[in-house]
This record gives sequence, structure tokens and C-alpha cells, in this order.
Amino acid sequence: MKKLIFISAFLIGTLTSFGQVKLKKKDIDKDANVLMDSLSKVYNKKVFSLMKITKNDTIKTFIAYAKENQLTYELISSKRIN
Repeated sequence: MKKLIFISAFLIGTLTSFGQVKLKKKDIDKDANVLMDSLSKVYNKKVFSLMKITKNDTIKTFIAYAKENQLTYELISSKRIN
């Protein structure tokens, strides 16, 4: 009987300890900041946003940055969809 109690306590203890493991969540803000910083270094401008527009089987990618206190968009790539 003592062995049965010991084994059941051991199983319950291990199940509860595994149940408390936290899952790692992907940090979207960190990924976005890394992307904006990388684009800022490549284009030598402080990039605020990235915008993709799909129209007539063409994907155009723009960056937004400040120029003379106004938000300015610059086309950085244009791809054709087949």
C-alpha cells in the first residue's frame, strides 16, 4: 500500500511540474523593430513603416520615412506575379 501511495504521489508530482512549463511566444514587436532598424541602415533614412500593395498582378513595396517633417513614401521594389 505504501508503494502505491509513493508511486501515485510521484506521478502526480511529475505531471504537475511538466504542466507548469511556459511556452515561448514569438515577440512581434522585437521582430518589427529589427526589420525597421535594418531597413534604416540600408537606405540611410529613419524608416517608420513598410507597405506592400498588390495591384494588377504586381507587388510594390514601399518604405515610409520623414522628410522635412512630412511622411514620404519611396518605392523600393516591384515584382510581377505569375
